[in-house]
Amino acid sequence: MKERIVIFIDGSNLFHGLRYLNIKIDYSKLVEFLKKDRYLVRTYFYTAVPQEKDVKKGTPEWDSLMRQRRFLDELSLMGIKVKTSNLRKLPSGEYLEKEVDIMLATDMLSLAYKNAYDTAVLVSGDSDFIYTVEEVQRLGKRVENATFKKTSSFNLRKACDDFILLDDYIDTFLMEEKKPSEETPQEKERKGEGLFQKVLNFFKS
Repeated sequence: MKERIVIFIDGSNLFHGLRYLNIKIDYSKLVEFLKKDRYLVRTYFYTAVPQEKDVKKGTPEWDSLMRQRRFLDELSLMGIKVKTSNLRKLPSGEYLEKEVDIMLATDMLSLAYKNAYDTAVLVSGDSDFIYTVEEVQRLGKRVENATFKKTSSFNLRKACDDFILLDDYIDTFLMEEKKPSEETPQEKERKGEGLFQKVLNFFKS
């Protein structure tokens, strides 16, 4: 039987790595890259989202919330299981992220205990996951760590069975820029004829 893997993506940690490099990635390509030739049981993506009641409509924050929701919907359509918690708004107006790490750690342990996978691929550089990694290993499972250099924890890398520095493979899962479709010579000719006819009609009127 093929090695079974589950991919656990810490959305916030990954986002900070992407923002530092100023790049966008294709998550379906990232999953395929991490999967290799193994059997993928499921990919989970964890993040926190503001509550609608805390965001005023028509503001840049509202637009950002709508973009985030569309992004999470796209992940779901790729087959990625999205798990969210609510961002807590502080009196200062800033947001506090809670529960995301707990959700990820709980799922890693629970699925390991249920023997749902052989290897967990943890996409995060957060050293808070070290204890979770060690407990999963005590259950007889392997843990791979994948993250960008900027957000990587040396102690987390050391605790895991294997480590992948995503910076070295960016071209593998980089989002391709959409190029405008090239017009055929016939299409260009028709456009030219149309413009010429409009000019003639203008002077005739």
